[in-house]
Amino acid sequence: MEPAPVAFVGPYTPAAAAAGKAAVLLLMGVAVWVRARLDRREGRHAGLLTVGLVLLAGAMTAWHWFAVDARYNAARGGFYVEQWQRDLYLSILNHRHEDAAGWSQVPHIYRPLPYGFTRSLERLTGDWHFACLAYRWFFTYLLAWAYYRFARLFLDPRRALLALVALPVLYPFSVAYYRGQLTDPVSHVLFVLGMIYIVQDRWLALAAAVGLGVLAKETAVVLVPAYCACRARAWRSAVGPAAVLGLTAAVAFVAVRLAAGWGVGYGAINGTTGLMIGTNLGIGTPLYLGAAPTYQNYLQVALFVGAFLPPIALRWRGADGRLKALFLTLTPLVLASSFCFSWLYESRNYVPLLPLLTTLALLPTARRAARTSAPLGPGEQSAPGPVQAAVVDGGGRANRG
Repeated sequence: MEPAPVAFVGPYTPAAAAAGKAAVLLLMGVAVWVRARLDRREGRHAGLLTVGLVLLAGAMTAWHWFAVDARYNAARGGFYVEQWQRDLYLSILNHRHEDAAGWSQVPHIYRPLPYGFTRSLERLTGDWHFACLAYRWFFTYLLAWAYYRFARLFLDPRRALLALVALPVLYPFSVAYYRGQLTDPVSHVLFVLGMIYIVQDRWLALAAAVGLGVLAKETAVVLVPAYCACRARAWRSAVGPAAVLGLTAAVAFVAVRLAAGWGVGYGAINGTTGLMIGTNLGIGTPLYLGAAPTYQNYLQVALFVGAFLPPIALRWRGADGRLKALFLTLTPLVLASSFCFSWLYESRNYVPLLPLLTTLALLPTARRAARTSAPLGPGEQSAPGPVQAAVVDGGGRANRG
């Protein structure tokens, strides 16, 4: 909403810049502290968990700077990725559909939430670099937290931490073939939060996650059919919430694009001239030349999705019905989105699926679950955890405990 032309803010005086950065770090620190206080139900290890997640987010942010932001790209005569990021940033704020080098900025121009948030931080600090790093670290922390929280809905603490290990292990692969758009951190957080709200049947919170999620990346709309699939058995009571969710997604999608001069067509939606199916498969004349060899289209899908399918198959019979519904809707829809409108090798698009896939892959087998729910001996007290609740309450409403 800033009047054009929009340029970088600052530089501020050293005192003003330091005060702005201190204010940003203080506010983010307060948010982390509040989250840690609310997580005290995890017991005496809640503080250690928070510290671990903060450090993990810092390490992932540092890796992103090293592997992406500071990289030199030899394409089109050569350019530093950070300079491309700066051009993209200004192009979006100025509503230009192409950057200074003539590269199409569709659909990135239609994703105001991550760029608006970062612009706010830049205005507070006068430092674009600091704003980008602070934004990326903060939402990477929230992603790690939401990842663990989703796993804890169905797994004990140790298995939930084991599920979280997949995030730092696969993160370098997820950022190997892109140029560091600001979209992903906040988009991934809202997507995983949406999955949590679906499991908990909190449709108003889900509507907020979907609406904000579409402002970050339009793929968030797939949370709506996922909600419908999870509530299929109680479809009469789910019709109203589903209608609200769909309307929320549609309004967020159209309103932003109309303001940016949106029109109908492939180019206006995702910057292509047709479906990317043949290009992704390596069949026929490619529509575009990708940043990775064709085999990466297969390898990245196998790494981020295929590797989890065998353990999921072993645990499928005893899995919670909500997990099954999420898997059967979100996984094919997210893959189809990349298959038709993007590059399959851009595995960053599959990161929001990792909490779901790893949780399913780490569920106790049917035999272990049976031992866990065996009759108690004399003097033993029942204390059902998330694993037992998932087994006993499979397919039903979320365990509010």
